Amino acid sequence: AECLRGLVFSPNGLLKLVFERSTGRIIGVHICGDDACELIHFGMELVKDGSTVMDLNTSLFSAVTYHEMYKIAAQAALDEAGARKRRAAAGAALAKRNRKLLAKE
Repeated sequence: AECLRGLVFSPNGLLKLVFERSTGRIIGVHICGDDACELIHFGMELVKDGSTVMDLNTSLFSAVTYHEMYKIAAQAALDEAGARKRRAAAGAALAKRNRKLLAKE
């Protein structure tokens, strides 16, 4: 988990922004996981308002809310190489945690 709330509660899920590469305008949001139904409404507003990933990158979100994931997704859109490294690290950490859980069984 990359957002603070995710680190605290360790939920599983995914948020993906679909955007026009040339303008950064958000044209869609994919989200799954716990509380996705509560978070998709913000994504719908971003699409409706014609917001861009740059707008999200400069937004400030309250601590310990899942809405911070939108900013993390926007940062990933603007820094693809860094996002790849963070996803690889998160995947490795998840695999390590799962191995520990399986070893306990």
